[in-house]
Amino acid sequence: MTEARGIVARNWWLFVVMGVVCMGIGIVTIVWPDKTLLTLGILLGIYLIVAAIMEIFDAITGAPQSRAFSLIVGVIALIAGLICIRRPGESLTAIVVVLGVYLVAEGVFTIVRAFVEEGPTRGLTVARGAIAAIVGIVILAWPDIGLATVAIVFAITIFFRGVLAVWLGLQLRKLQYEEQEVTKTATTTFV
Repeated sequence: MTEARGIVARNWWLFVVMGVVCMGIGIVTIVWPDKTLLTLGILLGIYLIVAAIMEIFDAITGAPQSRAFSLIVGVIALIAGLICIRRPGESLTAIVVVLGVYLVAEGVFTIVRAFVEEGPTRGLTVARGAIAAIVGIVILAWPDIGLATVAIVFAITIFFRGVLAVWLGLQLRKLQYEEQEVTKTATTTFV
């Protein structure tokens, strides 16, 4: 296992925590879309800041060919998150636009990253990026479709991202334990 891969595998729980937070935000927004429009700005800001931290973490520890993409998406997410938290109620339309821009950028960079990095989950990564970009384009194309509709679409998107993050975290946990077993077996063989 490469050193960067080992670092990510040891921090599998970060993916699970982010996934659970995403699923929680998605469920709350689906259950109370009318009451959560103002809260949506704050929740969206929190989500974007958490996503920014994860992307910046990936930029530091990830594959060298995708570090620039992760850093760009992380910075965009951080700026968008801070805007949403600073002014959640003053302009919900601005939040919709920020959300749309973020989803398009994140989707495009995710698709590009899928083709830059080798791996068995390339198709899943392309699909995730395409869905994010399409949702972002729809939001930008029709910003007046209704904030409640945007809230529900975003909630569904963030919920499924949470499910994917939890799944990925558990896969990384499995990878970590497999690596520990190989190391333990190698150590006992030489003793």
